[in-house]
Amino acid sequence: MDAVSVLQKEFCKVESKHKELQEGLSNMDDLIAAIENNQDLDCNWYLNQVKTELTNISVSHKDWHGSISRFGKVIDKQLTENVSFFTNRDLISGRNSHLLHQLICEHFLRQGNLDLVEKFIKDSDHQLEESKKRPFVDLNQIVGCLKKRDLEPALRWCENNRPALKKRGSSLEFMLHRLNFITLIKERDTAAALKYAQILGEFVDTHKKQLQRLMGSLLYVSTGIENSAYNDLIDPQHWLDICDVFTKEACSLMGLSKESPLSITVDAGCKALPALNSIRQVMEAKQLWGLKDELPCEVDLGPSCQFHSLFACPILRAQCTKSNPPMRLECGHVISNDALKRLAISNKVKCPYCPQETSPSEAKQIYF
Repeated sequence: MDAVSVLQKEFCKVESKHKELQEGLSNMDDLIAAIENNQDLDCNWYLNQVKTELTNISVSHKDWHGSISRFGKVIDKQLTENVSFFTNRDLISGRNSHLLHQLICEHFLRQGNLDLVEKFIKDSDHQLEESKKRPFVDLNQIVGCLKKRDLEPALRWCENNRPALKKRGSSLEFMLHRLNFITLIKERDTAAALKYAQILGEFVDTHKKQLQRLMGSLLYVSTGIENSAYNDLIDPQHWLDICDVFTKEACSLMGLSKESPLSITVDAGCKALPALNSIRQVMEAKQLWGLKDELPCEVDLGPSCQFHSLFACPILRAQCTKSNPPMRLECGHVISNDALKRLAISNKVKCPYCPQETSPSEAKQIYF
């Protein structure tokens, strides 16, 4: 197992322990809220519950701290190679350093770490306009409310951006209303659910089948939806999904990617580093380097790092571009436009993969 895989496995353990700790703290918050809102409570029962949760939190915190310590030791053990050769110092300290500073600021803004952004700006002398901060502040406030299962701020945001969301064909607003409706069903409030169904009627043209299922769930209000064929509607995963969907839509409207560019860059670097390290001697000698800043070999970063559809001509073995687009022959095979021109003889082209002949004018350009 390579170093990156080992580190990833250990980091997952740290994440798992942290999740257990967060769940314990959340349970304690629920107990505190129940005690504050309940006048006729069983003090002994709640006292025992609090003691149990405190014990669980203490154990989870100890386990989490231990996993962090082990993770540090694994880093020291696994990352023994000197990777300074692959460092682009011009990007870090040269004239393009402001691009790196911008990526770091945007990454912290996406996470809602505003205090950290201010500290970084002060230490790096990076200039960041207030207008660029505000959208991220609003975004994180709404996501925070969604995590607390408060849908109102997100619904107001959808209402303010409805034309743009409709243009994108977004289902975000319907998903938010669906969660509100299901909450009423789960609380067995039939009257409120029927009244709320009128709002859902606005989405009948775009979400007919999903609306039919929601209306069908009304039959199980009295007996409990969790005991019916509609129990998937109350899956807690829907609350996690809505945070991701909202972040994606909000970032799209701001002209940003859903994932942080800094996270994507670091992830791509971690995946490419083992392969680059294996061919270090070749890279140092630059025996296979071209005239441009390109790698001497292809590094597969996986589908998560593929953002554009590409086509490489099987004849010329070169990537197609706007000036050299892919062309579909009558037989269905695709080659580049340059290859089409080279294969054309007397206004006829014989497909390199099958015996069919065609006229170059009959070839159709392919758009990805």
